[in-house]
Amino acid sequence: MTPKQLEAHRRTLEKLRAEALKAGPARIEPNRKDSATAGVADEDAQALSEMLQVLASKRNEGQAALVRQIDRALAKLVDSPDEFGLCEECEEEIGQRRLTLVPWATLCVDCQTKRDPKLGGTRKKLTDFK
Repeated sequence: MTPKQLEAHRRTLEKLRAEALKAGPARIEPNRKDSATAGVADEDAQALSEMLQVLASKRNEGQAALVRQIDRALAKLVDSPDEFGLCEECEEEIGQRRLTLVPWATLCVDCQTKRDPKLGGTRKKLTDFK
């Protein structure tokens, strides 16, 4: 990969990282609104509150995982730029289109398919793999 391509990937990764951090974590609302009561009075409201907490928590987990993947890719660009864009399994080049869409990708499509055969069978887009 040329230095110009590496620099373009670095800029893209930094931009994606900034966007992910700017969004901030989703707020997880407590079930309890009033300090004098425990839980939510309405059972439907309780279920909805718990579902919203789970959704916010999952969003936060996904956002943290994305930032970790981006940080790992940025570190690889700094520590071993000659290895950036190479599959960690087969050491073949990861396709430019895949790296453009998923700049933190560490595996080529073939190796990702082997690792996640369930996804490989139903894959519709290049970005279905992380």
